[in-house]
This record gives sequence, structure tokens and C-alpha cells, in this order.
Amino acid sequence: MLLQYCPECTTAKRDLGEHSADFSIWYKTHRPEYSENYVGSSNTMEVKAAEILWKRSLEYCGTRYTSVLSDVDFMTCQHLLELDVYGDSMKITKEECPNHVTKRLGTGKF
Repeated sequence: MLLQYCPECTTAKRDLGEHSADFSIWYKTHRPEYSENYVGSSNTMEVKAAEILWKRSLEYCGTRYTSVLSDVDFMTCQHLLELDVYGDSMKITKEECPNHVTKRLGTGKF
């Protein structure tokens, strides 16, 4: 799982006060378990997550993915095509997410 922030730190900052001695003490013990592991935009995080999943699909599942279910953004699919994850220039198709399609139909934005 990729996270742009650490949920435990956010809660502790709110409850203990970010600049308090209590937070400092707590943070020293928490730091080895710190769960923020991604720096960047949400769009690029989606691309990175897809890359991780696709790269390990053969090793962990013995499976090759052939299509990407995504919103209107083509960036993730394009990145996977450029990576050529499976090494055989396999064609990857992009499927539209039904929730995004429904939302666009309601607003008239295509």
C-alpha cells in the first residue's frame, strides 16, 4: 500500500500536539514503523501502484494482466505499455471505470 502520509502521526499530532514533548517521545518510538512511503502527486501514485502490481503478478500469482480499469486518465496504461512489464510487447487495453462513466454521463462531461 502506498501512503502519502502516516495516519498514526496525523492522529498523534492532533491528540498530543505536534510540538509537544509527549509527541516527541511518542515519535521516537514510532519512527521505525512510520508508514508514509510515497512522495509525489496522487496521479503519479496511481501509476506507481499499478507498476508494482503488474511487476509482481507473474512472481506472486503466475498471472499476466491484460487490461487496466481506470478513470479517464490514460497515464497509468501508457506507463505500463512503456515498461513492457512482461517483456513481450503484450497489448494492454484500458477499460473505463463504470463509476466514472456514470458520473460523466450525469454531468455531460466526456
